[in-house]
Amino acid sequence: MTAWLDPVRAALDDAPAPVEVFFRDDDAGWDDTSLFALVRQFRERGLPLDLAAIPTALSPQTAGELRREPLLGFHQHGYAHANHEPTGRSCEFGASRTYQQQRNDIAAGIERLERLLGDAVDPIFTPPWNRCTPVTADCLVELGFRTVSREARAERFGRDELRELPVDVDWLKRRHGVPLRRAEVAALLAGALRARTRVGVMFHHAVMDAASFAAAAQLLDVLAAHPSSRPVRMAALDPLTTTEVFVS
Repeated sequence: MTAWLDPVRAALDDAPAPVEVFFRDDDAGWDDTSLFALVRQFRERGLPLDLAAIPTALSPQTAGELRREPLLGFHQHGYAHANHEPTGRSCEFGASRTYQQQRNDIAAGIERLERLLGDAVDPIFTPPWNRCTPVTADCLVELGFRTVSREARAERFGRDELRELPVDVDWLKRRHGVPLRRAEVAALLAGALRARTRVGVMFHHAVMDAASFAAAAQLLDVLAAHPSSRPVRMAALDPLTTTEVFVS
């Protein structure tokens, strides 16, 4: 039943050293039932999970329950996950917004998450839709963030004060609007595991169905058990970039 994961197993078998793997789940604050279902999968396997939390969506009750989970990390996911672009792709921190508008929203998000989660919030920022601008990077540096996490294909900001920690594999990736088959996602992950010393996997619990949860459980079983997989929290990672490749 898990033959679709054979490329992942093979890539880990061939790894010359353990590969650091981190897991980022976006949109904490939406669909608590699915959120806690994903959290449970990670807890049962003893795996760390980083939640990108939407400040205006996360409720005090949910925040309190999540804080009791020892393997979770928390960081800021925009402010309200609202699109402000009049045309083009959705973006909360896009070109149409001024420095002050972006800074005000990010600062308000910091304040709310600190009220809800206290010192459990890591100085990491994941922009909604994985999109933001160099202006956003300026705001993040000024407000004390140390890390920004987007997709691996996003152009780097090149700021020494702001490290980049991109995700390499989207668990729900689509191509031309069609979801990839599990085997295709496994091939992408295997390729990343062969090319990198660190790999990030992105989940979106709120749009995962039963089949997606079942397949995720199979993937997590492999990554939890394999000696060449080293699951780790985002905040525990050093400044090494995800573009570094193995040297044989």
